[in-house]
Amino acid sequence: MKTLKTLAVAAATLVSLVAAPALADDRSDIETTINALYDVISGPVGEARDFDRMRSLFVENASMGAVGAGPDGQGRGMVFGVEGYIERSGEWLVENGFDETATRTDIDIWGEIAVARSSYEGTNGRTGEVFLIGVNFITLFKIEGEWKVASILWRQQTEDIPVDEAFVYSGAQ
Repeated sequence: MKTLKTLAVAAATLVSLVAAPALADDRSDIETTINALYDVISGPVGEARDFDRMRSLFVENASMGAVGAGPDGQGRGMVFGVEGYIERSGEWLVENGFDETATRTDIDIWGEIAVARSSYEGTNGRTGEVFLIGVNFITLFKIEGEWKVASILWRQQTEDIPVDEAFVYSGAQ
């Protein structure tokens, strides 16, 4: 009987570990990953970016994309992989200098899935002027104990769609 009770307690403990909600460390690890994303693309004029480090932050076949209202207000965007981003932006980042920093990040975690809304400011490396303000929507998942980026979509703020609106939860429609 004692053995049976010990097995039941062990089984209950195992189930609670497997079904445990995200740990506090998960939120910290996700924030570390997001900060690394900002860090890896940031730097002064002439400084090469560590794109191998950038690649290590993403899952294989991750997607990145920029979206916006488009000239007719009907929406437009483009989606590419990490290599596409490097090809599209790598030289520009070095030639112009660029610093992107998070101004607010909200993270929702459900098991091994996380979704983050992270507002940012982009600073011109030559002038120090903030010339981009927007929001990154980042999807991450935990693989073998590490949080990796599965996708990022970003949009710049406009007069009719300010950054603050990205942080208002409207609930299911």
